[in-house]
Amino acid sequence: MKSLKILFLSTILLLMGNLANAQVSAATVKADVGKKFTGATSIEVIGNGTYTEEWEGSTKVYYHRRQVKVVSKTSFAKELPDSRAIVDGMAVYTKQGGKYVYKQFNAGYEELTGMPPIDIDKINKFIAENLCKEVVNNCNNILAESFPKLKMTKDSKITWYSPTSFSFHIDSIQLKRWRNSTTVDIQLGKAEIRFYRDDMNSEWTRVLRGSGFSLIKTLGEEKYPEGELDKKKYLDQVTN
Repeated sequence: MKSLKILFLSTILLLMGNLANAQVSAATVKADVGKKFTGATSIEVIGNGTYTEEWEGSTKVYYHRRQVKVVSKTSFAKELPDSRAIVDGMAVYTKQGGKYVYKQFNAGYEELTGMPPIDIDKINKFIAENLCKEVVNNCNNILAESFPKLKMTKDSKITWYSPTSFSFHIDSIQLKRWRNSTTVDIQLGKAEIRFYRDDMNSEWTRVLRGSGFSLIKTLGEEKYPEGELDKKKYLDQVTN
């Protein structure tokens, strides 16, 4: 009998705890986040969120976080009527007086959709003409024979940041870099080339310096006889 009473009490306490943790409804989250995004066309609350206990100095703080996806009209919708801003982030609540109170919205992933088409041929022409000037760092130590072409395709993943800035991604790229007079490192990386222009009607004339390659890992090395690497061509020797 005593065991049953303990089990019953534990169950009641567990239910009370769950009820306390369920008091922030999706409708409440939407209303709270909507105060920040007054131009939102949709607000989606994803999942039931998480509850954590965190120490801030000597004070224990109870947090409740809910994932929220917000779609809004852009500030330049007049010029680009199909454009939308998508923000994926967390609505943050703290426990006060036995209930969770809205604190803030922490934006995570942000992107724009409904943006104008990009002239792929012009982008690739710019990359080819400015590869070592603007795109790739340290062209003089990259073996030209191993360098793949960095170019945009119709399948490239594009991320817009504003009407005057976007980037496109290449998930995997391999380089061979000259480390010293006899050794070349084989490196696996990814490329994300970010472009800029002056206004919506301008050509894409600038990129983020060195945005063309980020190292993922070194796959290995190749050894060459002394003087052999001096005979090879490097990227800065075969580009404009």
